[in-house]
Amino acid sequence: MNAYITGSSLVCNIADNKQDIISNLKNISPKRYQENLKEILKEKTFYKIYNYNYSQNKRFHKILEKIISDALKEAKISKEEQEDLHIFFGSTSMEMGTNEEFKENFDKDASDLEFKSIGYGAIGQYIEKILNSKHKATLFSTACTSSVNALAYAAKMIERKKIKKAIVIGFELFNKSTFGGFSSLMLLSQSKIYRPFDKNSDGIILGEGCSAVILENEKKEEDNFKYISSSNICDNYSETTSDPTGTPIFEAMNSALNAANLQVKDLDCIKAHATGSENNNSSEAKALAQLFDTYKESTQVTALKPILGHTLGACGTNEIVLMIEAIKNSFLPATFGFEEPIENLAFTPILENKTCENKQTILLNYVAFGGNNSSIILSNKD
Repeated sequence: MNAYITGSSLVCNIADNKQDIISNLKNISPKRYQENLKEILKEKTFYKIYNYNYSQNKRFHKILEKIISDALKEAKISKEEQEDLHIFFGSTSMEMGTNEEFKENFDKDASDLEFKSIGYGAIGQYIEKILNSKHKATLFSTACTSSVNALAYAAKMIERKKIKKAIVIGFELFNKSTFGGFSSLMLLSQSKIYRPFDKNSDGIILGEGCSAVILENEKKEEDNFKYISSSNICDNYSETTSDPTGTPIFEAMNSALNAANLQVKDLDCIKAHATGSENNNSSEAKALAQLFDTYKESTQVTALKPILGHTLGACGTNEIVLMIEAIKNSFLPATFGFEEPIENLAFTPILENKTCENKQTILLNYVAFGGNNSSIILSNKD
């Protein structure tokens, strides 16, 4: 049994629907990228979802309802089928922004409720209600690998005939706690330019992004992507930094290839995690060099965080949706912001949106705080 992506949705700083996201992405050149950043980051060094100027609580519900609705519509999921959808949710901050808002209003005596809810169960219950699903939601919070781990878990359950259909949601909205935490670690960019694998990179730029993916045990369209394999490797070097040798990141990618019985030459592109921090730039670059050296071959590499910002727990599904939608529109996205390679970089990332066949096999890589590394392989080739 196989697991196919039959529908998806994405709301991010570029737009709140895939058609406009791809149209805008096609029009971004390296020069225009830096010009756009001045507008995107004018209020704060943060990639914000625009046109949702509501309270934090209302934003949460509006965006969640939209991504679910859009994904269901594309997959042509009926009301009856919704009831049998298993729910998987991945996020770092969950409803932290909403709870911060409730606490502020409580402190101002504008509300009697100090917190919206304690714990995250209410999120799952709300999604169950939207879908009228008869299944309990499963929530993942493994830092930046949250939603990709959720997707891999759901796909494996379909492969093993435990379930037939699933919705996987990646969700990340702004909150002061996360922004302040990254700031205190001195990981946020001061130059306001995202530069993965670049020697002039000075850090991460966080962002909002939310997405949903429908997984089913049968494909509905010829270009539906199929889950091929995944790997999850824990790096115990440090809670906040990767092993500087890059070996655990290499092991995650290599294990995913071994599980699929594939080699590097079988991949059309690798989507790097590429946060832009000094540690991630270096360790992931060494991991990719080790991978290419092990197989004595290489493939194209790109990074999507300069487009989306670092959307933390949601980056798994956000970047999967953006990547496969670009491929369906016959191009591989560029790595914007890259100019001067870090020392001993074994590859040059894709520098401009590159025309490709709309059938590709891709590996997507994710590296999380706490040492949780995940790689996933997807393909829509025959």
